[in-house]
Amino acid sequence: SLLKVRDTNKLVDAIDQETFAEDERLPYWADIWTSSLELARWCLEEADIKGKRVLELGCGLGLPGIAAAKAGARVVLSDYEQDALDFARYNAVRNLSEEILASNIMFLQLDWRNLWHSHLPALQKFDMIIAADVVYERRNFFLLIDVLIKLLKPDGIAVITEPGRTIGEYFFNLLKEEHFHLATSKHNVELDGKRN
Repeated sequence: SLLKVRDTNKLVDAIDQETFAEDERLPYWADIWTSSLELARWCLEEADIKGKRVLELGCGLGLPGIAAAKAGARVVLSDYEQDALDFARYNAVRNLSEEILASNIMFLQLDWRNLWHSHLPALQKFDMIIAADVVYERRNFFLLIDVLIKLLKPDGIAVITEPGRTIGEYFFNLLKEEHFHLATSKHNVELDGKRN
């Protein structure tokens, strides 16, 4: 059960030109994306993450991170936008037990461009990094790869779900060039009566 923004167009309309000019910020966090549904399903049904330390990048409304916490992981949900973290925190309270909230979940405002200006204690190396639908802007690809290199344990894994865009394939090819071992799979996801 997720609280989400009723009308994301109103959020877009409310962005002032100065904020947008700063880094083309749009409220992508405010929607439920098919990639986040698939990542949440994977965390609950397929992943072996109980007891593992997990970082969710670009948590948005918090669905995959909440699912990972429900599956027994110790999760840090991170996002660049404070509004996203506020929604994710509310959704976590709505969906997780007090015990899980107290011991297995935390929230972190994280800017990939200024990684070390974030709260350093939370940025120890992780067993797993998860992210849904974050590879849509080419200018962020090397920043994301740098986050993976710096924050993943040597034997850690990153699970990134993406809706099949051509630009996503380009990102995964970059990962190969950076010597990441890559495995892919495809799944259909239903959202609002449509299969994607």
